[in-house]
Amino acid sequence: MADWDHEWQEAVGRVTAAFERLPAAVRGELAGGARAMVAHKEAMQRLVARVDAATHCAGCGGACCVKGKYHFSAVDLLVYLATDKPLFTPRFDNGLCPFLGEPECLIPSGYRPFNCITFNCDLIEDQLTRDEVSRFYRMEQELAARYADIRGLFPARSMDGSLL
Repeated sequence: MADWDHEWQEAVGRVTAAFERLPAAVRGELAGGARAMVAHKEAMQRLVARVDAATHCAGCGGACCVKGKYHFSAVDLLVYLATDKPLFTPRFDNGLCPFLGEPECLIPSGYRPFNCITFNCDLIEDQLTRDEVSRFYRMEQELAARYADIRGLFPARSMDGSLL
């Protein structure tokens, strides 16, 4: 656990330092992009909430969360920083996804990593209409573009990949 915690702190420090070096105009652009990304992710969450996705996730124990670790990216952290959202404390001691708390995710839906917000298991997707599924996947493509826009504010490849 101590090694993961140390790596987490180093990664957070590295991204925070890059954020703090940004000129005010770029920071403003980042803040606008971050707010738009949060709203976009929340809209995606509302779409699946219509079919009570949370109940399905609770019913299977969040199996995808248990298997899906370390998806939190530098861009996800930048969104926290740009919106002045207090950062959660990962749980590296739980043997599961370090962002999985009791009883739910430590990360609010608008701040969750790309993989977490865009994954729908068959139980959820099968309850959406064809139009809703198409809309969701269009929104996923738009979200990928939002991530690319934020990464583009920094030197090439410096904000790629997961934080850990």
